[in-house]
Amino acid sequence: MTGADKPPWWRDNDRLREEMGLAEYQPPRFADGVYTYEVIDPLEEAHDCRIQFVGVDTRYPDDWEVRVDGTLVLEIGRHRDESGNTVYEMTAEAFLEAVEEQLAGD
Repeated sequence: MTGADKPPWWRDNDRLREEMGLAEYQPPRFADGVYTYEVIDPLEEAHDCRIQFVGVDTRYPDDWEVRVDGTLVLEIGRHRDESGNTVYEMTAEAFLEAVEEQLAGD
């Protein structure tokens, strides 16, 4: 993704990392490379909900929780790539299916 295509928060993060001499920033993404915001934002809009990745008293590399409006939906593994960026250990499609299944049951 080029600079002009990036959301403002991503460009801000790029600038800060460059100023500090840190590795290139990439937003959190799923195992298949799809950025989480590309899945989360449309889901939240379509279902009028809030989706959060939450680590409660966790230590690296403990799994995190995915919560929808505060309710636990699933646990998700994660790791850091060579640049320190978060990668969730599930494909975007599997994540979407799991969350939509939970939302359909509400």
